[in-house]
Amino acid sequence: MPDLGIIINKLFLALQNVRFYPPAHSLVQESIDDFYRHLQPELAEHKEFSFGLMESKLMVNGQVVAADPGQTKNLARHFEILTVGTLALQSGLTAAELRALLECLAIKPEKIIETGGLKKALVDRNLKHVQVTEVRYGRIDKEKEKEKEKEKEKEKAKTKDKVAPEAADDYLKTFRMASVAPAKAAERTPQTPAAEGPLPVPSQEELKELYAIRERFKAELDKRVEETTRHFEVENKRLKFEKETIDSVMRHVGEGVVVIGNDGNILMANPAAEKMLSAQGRAIVGHSLKDSLRNEHALVLSGGTPDAIKEIEVDGKNEETRKVLRSSNAVVEDKDGRTIGMVSVLSDVTKIKEVEQLKSDFVANVSHELRSPLIAIQKNLGLILDQSAGAVSEQQKEFLALAKNNAERLTRMINDLLDLSKIEAGKMELHKAHADLTVVVRNAVTAFTGWFREKNITCELDVPETSLELELDADKITQVINNLLSNALKFTPRKGKIQVALSTANGATQAPLKQVEISVADTGAGIAAQDLERIFNKFEQVAATQANGMHGSGLGLPLAKEIVEKHGGHIKVKSEVGKGSTFSFTLPR
Repeated sequence: MPDLGIIINKLFLALQNVRFYPPAHSLVQESIDDFYRHLQPELAEHKEFSFGLMESKLMVNGQVVAADPGQTKNLARHFEILTVGTLALQSGLTAAELRALLECLAIKPEKIIETGGLKKALVDRNLKHVQVTEVRYGRIDKEKEKEKEKEKEKEKAKTKDKVAPEAADDYLKTFRMASVAPAKAAERTPQTPAAEGPLPVPSQEELKELYAIRERFKAELDKRVEETTRHFEVENKRLKFEKETIDSVMRHVGEGVVVIGNDGNILMANPAAEKMLSAQGRAIVGHSLKDSLRNEHALVLSGGTPDAIKEIEVDGKNEETRKVLRSSNAVVEDKDGRTIGMVSVLSDVTKIKEVEQLKSDFVANVSHELRSPLIAIQKNLGLILDQSAGAVSEQQKEFLALAKNNAERLTRMINDLLDLSKIEAGKMELHKAHADLTVVVRNAVTAFTGWFREKNITCELDVPETSLELELDADKITQVINNLLSNALKFTPRKGKIQVALSTANGATQAPLKQVEISVADTGAGIAAQDLERIFNKFEQVAATQANGMHGSGLGLPLAKEIVEKHGGHIKVKSEVGKGSTFSFTLPR
C-alpha cells in the first residue's frame, strides 16, 4: 500500500520547486516526475487522491498525515484564501495536467481570486481530472473590526489614565462643578422645577487648583512625548547606521551577492555580481531573474539544489574574456520554515581553473612522453633476463630483475597519472558491459597469489557461489581491487591475513541490497584517525606508512575513488593503528 506521507511530501517538494525555479529547469521536471510516479499506485488502488485541511490537520484520503509543517501551514493559508476544502486528483490524471495544476497552485492566491477563483483557473487549463470542493472558513470580519475598535479605545483610556490619573480626576470633578454657573440658575422659569439644594460653585482656591492640575498634566504629557521622540530618533539613527554599514560591505565585498525573492524577482545585487553577470549599467533589481539575465547566468543562480555549488563557463568576445563562475546558493526561510527567497554568492574562479588546467596538461604531457621510453626499457630488460642477447651471471640477473621491477612500478605510476588526468578533464570513458562480478573478484585475487606466498600471508576469499551479473567496466573495477590489494599487501607484515569479501545481502536479515559491497580487510599497520580524510587525496603519504618504511605513489586510492564514483558507487575506510584497515566500496545493482 502506498505511503500517503511520502506522496504528500513529494507533492510539497514539486510545488516548492515550481514556485522557486524557472519552468524549464531540470529540477522542476525531475520533482514533478517523481511525484507523478509515486502518485500512480495510489490512483490505481483508490481511483482518487484527495487532500485538505481539517482543524489545522492535513487530511489525505480521509486520514490524518504528518508532513512538512512549514509546507502544511503554507497550504492551509492558500486553501483559506481560495476557500478550498479539498483538492482531489482522479484516476486518468496525466503528467501534463499535474504540471499545469502545480503551476496554478504556485501562483499567489490573491491573483487567482482576481481572475475568478481556483475553479475557473482549473477549467481554463482544461484539468478534467482535478476536482475542487469549496468551503467557507469561519471568519467574522465585522465582529473582529468591532473588537479591534474596542481594544483601541481601551488602550487610549489606559494611556490617559497613565498620565497623571489623579490630576485628570480632579480636573473633571472641578470642571463639572464650574460648568453650572449662578447665572444659569437665575434663568430658570417658574415651570422648571428647582433642584433640591443650592448648586455648588467653585471657589477661587478651587479654580487655582484646577489651573495647577492642568499645567501639571500638560508638563507630564510634554515630557512623555519628548522622551518617546528622543527614543525613536536614537533608534532611527542606529538602524540607519546598520543599513549604511551593510550597504558599504555589500558594495565593497569582492564576491558577487545576489538575493532572489520567492517570486523569482531579484531583490538585491551588489556591483561585483553585476560585473560578473555583465549587467553593469543595467538595473536588474526588482526585475525577474529570467527576464534580467541570460540563460547561463540564471542557471548559475538557480541550478541544482538550493544549497548546491555549481560552476559554469561564460563565453566572452574572445578567449581572454572567458570567465568561469562558481555559485554557492542558500535558501532563506522565515520563522515558520517557509521558503521566502535565496541568496547566491558568486566567485570568479577563472584564474584558478586556468592554473588547474595548466597543471593537468603538464602532468598528462609529461606522463605520456615518459611512458614510451619506459616500455622500451622494460622490453630490453626482459630480453636480457631471458638471455636472448647473451648469457648473464646470477648477480647480473639479480640487479636486472630489480631494475625491471622498478621500471614496471614507474610505468604503473605513470598510467595512474594519465588515468587521473583523463578523469579530471572529463575524458575518461567507461566501457560498461554485463560482467559476472564474482569472476572479476576471483580473478583479481588470483593474480596476487605469488605475492601472498612470498610474504607468507593468508588470503581468505568470501564470494557467492552463484553468478552476479552487473553493468560495469570490468577492467576498471579490476584496477580498483588491484590497488586495494596492493596496499593491503604492502602494509601487512609477514604471516598476516587479508580478507576479500563480496556482499549482496543486508546483514543477518539476508534481505537483498540495492547495491553490492566489496571489501578488503587486512591485519596491517592501520591508519590514524586524523589521516583518514587525507588518504584519498593525490600524492598523500600518511605517517603510519612512512614509519613502516613503505612508500607508494599516493595515486592508487584517489584513482580507485574516482573510478568507483564514476560507476555510481561510494568508497570508504575503517582503520585503527596497529590493528589493520578495511577498505570497502559499493556498486549499484
